[in-house]
Amino acid sequence: MKNHSPVKIVLSLVLILTHIGPAGAVTKVGNGDEGSDLEGSTEVTKGPILEARKDAVALVKSLSVPGVSGLGTLLPELEKSKLYLTKKDSSALETTDQGAFHADMKGRVYARTFAEPHAATRFFPVAEKLDRDQLVALHIHEALHRSLPESVREDESVVSSITLAITTPDASFDSVKRTVAKQIPEESLRTADATGGGASAEVDRYPIPETARIKNPSEFSYSYRNYRSPKNVTQFPVEAMHVLRSDLYPFGSDTTPVGIGIEASLIQRPTGTLMGPLSLSARGRVWSARGFDIGIWGVASLNTLSAEELKNSQYGRDALTAGISMKKDLSNFSIENFLGYTASGDSKQKIGNIDYTYEYGDVISVSTHPAALVGPFRIGGFVEVNLGDYYRVKGGAFTYDPGRYRLVSGGPEIQYSAKNFSLGLTGRFLMNATQDASFDSLGDLMGPGVAQGNVAATVSFYF
Repeated sequence: MKNHSPVKIVLSLVLILTHIGPAGAVTKVGNGDEGSDLEGSTEVTKGPILEARKDAVALVKSLSVPGVSGLGTLLPELEKSKLYLTKKDSSALETTDQGAFHADMKGRVYARTFAEPHAATRFFPVAEKLDRDQLVALHIHEALHRSLPESVREDESVVSSITLAITTPDASFDSVKRTVAKQIPEESLRTADATGGGASAEVDRYPIPETARIKNPSEFSYSYRNYRSPKNVTQFPVEAMHVLRSDLYPFGSDTTPVGIGIEASLIQRPTGTLMGPLSLSARGRVWSARGFDIGIWGVASLNTLSAEELKNSQYGRDALTAGISMKKDLSNFSIENFLGYTASGDSKQKIGNIDYTYEYGDVISVSTHPAALVGPFRIGGFVEVNLGDYYRVKGGAFTYDPGRYRLVSGGPEIQYSAKNFSLGLTGRFLMNATQDASFDSLGDLMGPGVAQGNVAATVSFYF
């Protein structure tokens, strides 16, 4: 909906205030002559009246108005009411009419409806002379007559006050809620909530866009990761990894899905390929407040199910990770933060006649992922900090224990998304580390990976 100018606001207020009867006056909706109103009328299927309704629907959704107690059925009444346009104007402004808000200074009526659910909305030719903002307000006003609690839906002063609260340029969820609380008796709101006319259970204060990924949370994807050569020669070099992932969300609700995932990997080494770690995960969106999504997740990367070659390496441990995620989506910007914890573990490797033991301490990881949303593209990057308690290597007379260490990494993240498909390119590069630490120090192939980082391409399908 376009912005209101101060002049239009003043004129609208004058129009309303000069035509509303005594405060609190109750009038009946409709003049009992619906047949004559509809005589020769046609259903509205195009034109400014229909386009204004689309703007009215968008406005109501953007303010999350159906989440206000007492306004739970406003959106369906606004979207689904049949619209008719009569062939001639009417000036029947009697006490049995709907109220003077719907007429011009000459008494010509703009529109009529009946104060009952699912009634049609009848527009008169003079309404086509209104501008888009006035038509938007008129649509909302008519829908309020049908959707408010029965005790107040015919009260023109109540309906007009709530209409203004919704259509004023600085309207917000809280301002509409305050107006409704002031205009509608608490008893009427409790009755509306009890009978299903209160706050919509399907519309939350910060509604989920139809294009949001949460609408199709399940995912099947393939990812190819190519690792950068390490500074130091490792005893178990890994060049690349292929990963198949399947996340299914059969539990929870539409707004708080809970799912289980499986990731299977194939490792590419200079000497050939072998089966990599198998990861089992659980993820869920558990809470939403002020437009933020809060989720929890846990991943078990199990190398005990891998090939014998991988078990006999520094990466042959089980990595158990859990964490919390926080995400905020705006119209053209998105940011997501992660906080994770990986438990300590160890692995063993036999080189010649010497048995080596690799000990990995607890790791705390934090990362932030900002991105610009440009059409179907998500263009951004990330920065991550891994803080490990220790990384020790022991074998024979050899001991390596540099103590606590830090890794700082980052890189670009670019994704093209369609409704059920996405293609992404990412890069992870080691930007700073204590002493000789690298991603090898984490011992988590399915997580940050190995060596000095990687570049990856991922194709995903959502359902």
